[in-house]
Amino acid sequence: MEYGMNGLAERVRRELEASYHKHGCGPAFWDTYQQVLDRLVPQGTERTEVTNAMALIIEQLGIVRRAQLVPPHANASR
Repeated sequence: MEYGMNGLAERVRRELEASYHKHGCGPAFWDTYQQVLDRLVPQGTERTEVTNAMALIIEQLGIVRRAQLVPPHANASR
């Protein structure tokens, strides 16, 4: 997923970032991640490349690190 490819990577980055700002790093964010992935590429050999590119985007946004820092009792009050 190159940035020059019609801005696809930037649009994906904005969509994931918007979902994170709206939902945090909970299940709704990861649902968005999966929906974007499904929309970009169906199951198959290229899916691994797209998955890796999307993982890099969310890592650059700091979402994975923040998800790992969520205390285990944070969802208990919901």
